[in-house]
Amino acid sequence: MMEHVWDMSLETWLAYWGEGWHVYLFLLCLPFLFFWKKMKGERRILAAYTLVVLAIFFLPLTAHVIADYCIGKTVYWRVLWLLPVAPVIAYVCTRVSTAWKNAGIQMILGAVFLGVIVCTGSQVYVEGNFQMPDVPEKVPYQVKAIADLVREESGRAEKKKLVAPDEIATYMRIYAPDIQMPYGRGSRGTKRGAAKQLHILLGQDAGQTDPGQVSTLVRDVRCNYLVMWVEDPQTDQKYEENGFTLVGMVDQYHIYKRTRN
Repeated sequence: MMEHVWDMSLETWLAYWGEGWHVYLFLLCLPFLFFWKKMKGERRILAAYTLVVLAIFFLPLTAHVIADYCIGKTVYWRVLWLLPVAPVIAYVCTRVSTAWKNAGIQMILGAVFLGVIVCTGSQVYVEGNFQMPDVPEKVPYQVKAIADLVREESGRAEKKKLVAPDEIATYMRIYAPDIQMPYGRGSRGTKRGAAKQLHILLGQDAGQTDPGQVSTLVRDVRCNYLVMWVEDPQTDQKYEENGFTLVGMVDQYHIYKRTRN
C-alpha cells in the first residue's frame, strides 16, 4: 500500500507542474536555501517550512491520511499550494544578488535572474486560456435553467425547497440561494436519516433508483421539487403515480413538482 501511495504522490507532483520550468528553478534554489551560510535569520524559517511541506506531501503515511480521509485523491495536488515556490525563488535570487557589494554586479545579477524567471514561465493571457461563460454566475447552464423553471413554476408565494443530485445542488446554492435544500454538499448539515438515504439514492445510476422510494423520502424531507437524471421514458409515469408531476426538462434532467402529500 505504501508503494501505491508513493506512486500517487509522484504522479501528482509531475502532473501539477506539467511542462513548466519553475519547478526546476525552485529545486535549484533549495541547496542555496538550505546550505548557503550567508543567508541567515529568515532563511531557517523558510527552509524549515519548505521541508515540512515536502515531507507531508511525499511521506506515504501523511499522504495516505490526507488523500483518503481529508481531501481525496483527486485533489491531492492542492497540498502543493502550501509549497512556497515563489517566495523561495524570490528570496534566493534577492539574497544572491545582494551578497555582492558592487552595485553594478547586483544590477547584472538581478537582470539575469529576472530574465530566467520570465523565460522559464509561460504567458497566461493567450488564446484558449479564457472563454466567456454561458452564465455570468459561472455555473453550468443546466443549473440556471432548472432554477429559473422552479422560480417560474412556484411563483413568489410558494416556498421553494428542492432536492437534486450533487452536480446540480452544489451550484444551485451559488446561483439561487432562495431555493432551499435539505442538506449541504455530500449530505452534510443534516442528521435526518431520510435526507442521507435520499442523497445516496440520487448518487446512483438512473436505472438503479426506485421512484416510489425516492418519492417517499422527498416527502419525508418536506421538499416540493425534485430533480432527477432520467433515461427511461416510463420514469415520468412512475413519479406521476407517486404524486410528482413533471413540470420541465433540461437535457436529461427532469424537474418534478410534488402535487400531493
